[in-house]
Amino acid sequence: MNKILTSSIKEVSKKIKTKELKPSDLHRASCKLVSSTKCLNAYIHVTEPLGTEQALVSDQRQSEDKLLGNLDGVTIAIKDNFCVENEPTTCASLMLANFVPGYSATVYQRLKDKGAVLMGKTNLDQFAMGSGTVDSYFGPTKNIWGSEVMKNYKLTNEAVPAIVKKNKDDWYIA
Repeated sequence: MNKILTSSIKEVSKKIKTKELKPSDLHRASCKLVSSTKCLNAYIHVTEPLGTEQALVSDQRQSEDKLLGNLDGVTIAIKDNFCVENEPTTCASLMLANFVPGYSATVYQRLKDKGAVLMGKTNLDQFAMGSGTVDSYFGPTKNIWGSEVMKNYKLTNEAVPAIVKKNKDDWYIA
């Protein structure tokens, strides 16, 4: 299942369409990965209950051959400055720490309408006013390339430069 998590959206979508992969299995594997990489501080809010519900509905559409398109059942994450109805939206700021919108942003609504499964809201600089996710109220996001997490994964992509694999600090710009 780990291999599917490093596949392209096109490949994942094809496996869902051909019923080689159930959206709920993809969601479970994605949740496991998110949970195992908490140390990276990539997510501000994980929407596992919402995503589970969406994945099960997608499973039903898949079994009835009524998928909504190429994104149906595909797991996604969005920055925490996009509103999702009844889910916290903080923009990585203390000022909005308790804000729960009663509506969804158009960008998310369009993804949802195509059957995408939401994993959660990702970290960012406060109000998206930065470029390195270092100024979030919830703390900076760590770069996976320099973290201990990568020791658990085999890098199979030969295009990954050796300098990235040996990176000792938290910054790498391709």
